[in-house]
Amino acid sequence: MSDQPKQQESPYVEGPYMVLSDGSTFDGVDGCAVVYVTKEGNEELEACSDFKAVEDDQMEVIMLSDLMDAYEKIHGVTL
Repeated sequence: MSDQPKQQESPYVEGPYMVLSDGSTFDGVDGCAVVYVTKEGNEELEACSDFKAVEDDQMEVIMLSDLMDAYEKIHGVTL
């Protein structure tokens, strides 16, 4: 018998989903990112309403999967 406490299984077995700020639309998070852009990148984004118009050197991409991994490490959970 192990002295280690049994880890409780997470009830959150479906997802993850991305929910927009208005709470009305959601999608799977695979490949989603939080992106900061330069002033020039923002101008391209406003002109085209499409991140495909923003050059790689005009943005900093933080993958949502990396943010979720960090959350799990900090909080000691597995979602």
